[in-house]
Amino acid sequence: MKYQAQIIGLLILCVVFGALGAVWQFYFKEIFEGYKRDDALRASLETTLSQLEETFQGYNPEKLIEEWQNKMQPWRAAREERATYFNYGDWYEIEVKPEETRMLKFWYDETSNQMVRDIYLKVYERLGDYSRFPQDIRLLFNIAKEGDWVGRDITWEEARVNLQVLAFARSLTDFLLDNNVSSVRQIEFWPRRIPQLYNELLVLQTLGLHITIQTRDLVRMFDALRQEPRYFSIEAIKISYPYIAYAMEPQLDVQFLLTQANYRAPDDERLEMTARTTTTGTPARVVDRDRTRAIDVQPNMLQRIWIWFRRNILYMP
Repeated sequence: MKYQAQIIGLLILCVVFGALGAVWQFYFKEIFEGYKRDDALRASLETTLSQLEETFQGYNPEKLIEEWQNKMQPWRAAREERATYFNYGDWYEIEVKPEETRMLKFWYDETSNQMVRDIYLKVYERLGDYSRFPQDIRLLFNIAKEGDWVGRDITWEEARVNLQVLAFARSLTDFLLDNNVSSVRQIEFWPRRIPQLYNELLVLQTLGLHITIQTRDLVRMFDALRQEPRYFSIEAIKISYPYIAYAMEPQLDVQFLLTQANYRAPDDERLEMTARTTTTGTPARVVDRDRTRAIDVQPNMLQRIWIWFRRNILYMP
């Protein structure tokens, strides 16, 4: 009986010490570790502060900030001024607005169908034959049809994005037809990309085009692009002349990549402009990145070599 009481007492003591140890291990230890980290951070901040006070002793912080802003603002102003050259123009603009009394899905279907009809009516008027132009413009530009949204409602944002891409397709068609192409064999609509080569300040939209056109019209088209008040670039081109035996004006088979660029303000400036719009009500120029999905692209080794060769040997920007 005597030993039984001692054993029970030892067990109770072990349980008490075990509980205290568990509380220390799972509760107080983490708290004290946090105190140590905070103390180390405090010591580090005090050291940094003393170093800053020693380094900038005698300087006026407000004056330094003012001088820095005076140096940065001209650079920002120059960049914003040059940025106006990089835009998509009116190629993505749409003038239609949804009717409040109709379901958005049905309104979109009717509006998009009308835009497609307008495109092909102009194709037939200029080329005289639908076969000289790709048959499904929606498929080429990945534009949604009403059947793609069966069983669900759509938002104005979804409708707007697709209509803007369709407006881009219409603008491209007008551009090609106005430059007297004889036929358009293929169109490849590339996803937008944001190359690090330009410090992610430009969003590039590239089109792959396969056309037939007379020599003089091709020269006029490229010369017109060169004189445009906004950015156009021919990234690559292949020209062949398969109709040499025909008794007609020379028709060239041309494949090329046509790229446009839109200025993309840095993230900090976009946030600053958005905040300024929110607080003052003044509209700010914020880049719309919802039209199509942008992807980050880094130049590979071959592209870097070509860039170096173009800039240093050919003296091209």
